[in-house]
Amino acid sequence: MGIEREGGWLAAFYFIYFCALGAFMPYWGPWLHDQGQTPLAIGILTAAVQFSKVLAPNLWGWLAHFWGSRPIVMVGTLLTAAGFLALEFSAGNFIAILLITLAFSFFWAATLPLVDATTMDWAQRRSASYGRIRLWGSLGFIALSLGMGVLISTLGMQAFLPGILLFLVLAWWVSRHLPYASSIPSSTQARPRMTPVLRDLRLWFFLLAGLLEQASHGVYYAFYSIYAEAHGLSSTSVGMLWGFAVLCEVAFFWWGDRFIRRLGIPLVFTAAFVLTALRWGVIAWWPGLLWIILVQSLHAASYAAFHLAAIHWIAERFPGALRARGMALYASMVYGLGGGIGALAAGWSWAHWGGQWTFAAAGLLALFASVFLIKGL
Repeated sequence: MGIEREGGWLAAFYFIYFCALGAFMPYWGPWLHDQGQTPLAIGILTAAVQFSKVLAPNLWGWLAHFWGSRPIVMVGTLLTAAGFLALEFSAGNFIAILLITLAFSFFWAATLPLVDATTMDWAQRRSASYGRIRLWGSLGFIALSLGMGVLISTLGMQAFLPGILLFLVLAWWVSRHLPYASSIPSSTQARPRMTPVLRDLRLWFFLLAGLLEQASHGVYYAFYSIYAEAHGLSSTSVGMLWGFAVLCEVAFFWWGDRFIRRLGIPLVFTAAFVLTALRWGVIAWWPGLLWIILVQSLHAASYAAFHLAAIHWIAERFPGALRARGMALYASMVYGLGGGIGALAAGWSWAHWGGQWTFAAAGLLALFASVFLIKGL
């Protein structure tokens, strides 16, 4: 398989996978509301998706150490699709939806860390750019976050589950063709051990910093649209702000590997944390629409630069057969635990302090996280 074809399959997987995610994230809450769920139930079901990422990626990463990534990615994607099919028959029952949500989230969490590890291995073998493959995921997210809105406006909320199911089945088909590295040691080889890496305190300082940085995003993902509309913006304008932010993310993924080679991982990380704090501070202040548009460009720092630098940092510390487990540990701690804590904390803070102080607190949290980042680096 040629390098162009291999890269094409990887880009196709990211695009299709994030099409499903772009259809899911903005409309999961409205779909639950349409099923008659209370606000508390919606909060619990949303948190269930996040917290499933805490344990599941580590389990799947450990299994990939013995089985390889190919069967896990393929089976995980297919069983995730089966979970969304099962939701069609939940009839609005909270317990049924909760159990199905825990199940499909458990299998969905298997895929992305393993594909990230596969892509990073491939990029190093082929002297290619991880970021230029990963940006296709951001394009897919934009396409379906907008496209699903059009479908729902036209066909109603009944388009939600079939739309996601279609893209997950396509992701399963594409996953059959990914250029997986052979990461299973032969029976005569000693399996590399995680213990020496896990004993390095710098790893845990880095993961704690990433957890706090991602937790600071909780208020953005949960309440940014509400906050913007409260300042007089229309739903269309808010959607354009979200789209602009992701376009800036795409731009950084395109050029980000050059930044990392030229500036180094520590400087890119530090800039990402400081600019994240600046972003939340400006949103809290809300000095006017022009500034809000400009500050949305910092999504390139708060998400893209952080994630790209983190992938490189993890890849350096978890070589070869350990890489899938390293990516899984990163995903579970930063996006699973950090995302879940951030969402719950944002909801509590919003109810007690209001939007301005919650965004201000998120900015302080990102700055506080940089202390642990410095220790980790």
